[in-house]
Amino acid sequence: MYNLVKRQAEVEILPLALAEQVGVISYSPLGGGLLSGKYSTRNMPDAGRLVSNEMYTRRYGLPIYYEVAERFTEHAQERGIHPAALAVAWVMSNPALTAPIIGARNVDQLAASLAAVDVDMTPEWRAEISALSVEPAPATDRLEEKSGIVYAGAKAK
Repeated sequence: MYNLVKRQAEVEILPLALAEQVGVISYSPLGGGLLSGKYSTRNMPDAGRLVSNEMYTRRYGLPIYYEVAERFTEHAQERGIHPAALAVAWVMSNPALTAPIIGARNVDQLAASLAAVDVDMTPEWRAEISALSVEPAPATDRLEEKSGIVYAGAKAK
């Protein structure tokens, strides 16, 4: 799973795949529909899998995810791009990713996701979009490296 609200793969899986030249085919680039442009903090779903399917509710039910979806949708609209196209393009722009698996319930949804191939995602734009989300925490054994803290008895290099 890899999308703007579920970025944990960036911590270890995607860097390893890139380093070892292993292909990665991710799923759920739209976050179960959360990043499709339909949802925000003011427009919560009344029905559908985000509320009726326990797995999706657990996975995408946190208020912060709706805040990210709202900021992301506004970003896409400001640039005149369908949020689904931009969400898929953002996923595809990760250099470790081979391809995302997209899903659609109708032709319009499919067309919006397929439009991602026409999005010219620059590294700067990718960073701008990434900043709309919460950066995933480092792996627990990497917290010391990220913080720069040296523990008693440890020698700094």
